[in-house]
Amino acid sequence: MQTFFTKFGACYRGLCAIILTLMVLIVFVNAVLRYCFQSGFVMTEELLRYLFLYLTFLGMVEVAYERGHIAVTILSDALPRQLRTGLHIVGYVLALAVLWILVDGSFTYFAESETSVGQVTGIPYQFIVAALIFGAVGVLVFILRDLLLALRCFFVTHEEFPPRFVDEDLKALQEKEQQTSDEER
Repeated sequence: MQTFFTKFGACYRGLCAIILTLMVLIVFVNAVLRYCFQSGFVMTEELLRYLFLYLTFLGMVEVAYERGHIAVTILSDALPRQLRTGLHIVGYVLALAVLWILVDGSFTYFAESETSVGQVTGIPYQFIVAALIFGAVGVLVFILRDLLLALRCFFVTHEEFPPRFVDEDLKALQEKEQQTSDEER
């Protein structure tokens, strides 16, 4: 099952890399055209805006895959391990509800924007709304993954979820303190 999530995340990461490369090439070519020929492509501004939206919404999937979101954990760190895992489960359930609303609303907005097109490029506005759908569905997959892992930790293994990553310097300091206390005994 983990290989599915790894490949799913790699697909989104690859799409982000392709979009970023395309954006750099478009800006570079347009800059060269403006410098050398005093004219550039008119549609680049709109096209870059669309690609930036895709990069943003697909990038949030990468953050969900890595569990790299910003969190203030002052209060949750003070809780016992099981209660902290339960708090994460509640958070994942709330995130699923919000993502469901986002996906449902995006599909409605996708259907309503059928006749809208970009002013310069003529690209259908549904193309932009699809970025939101792709991003939200990708995050939904990883939130479901984390929810299932948290439920397994809470009910089966009684481990903490998500696992805490310890800084290597802190780990070395703890080992040194352990050695000191062992020598004193």
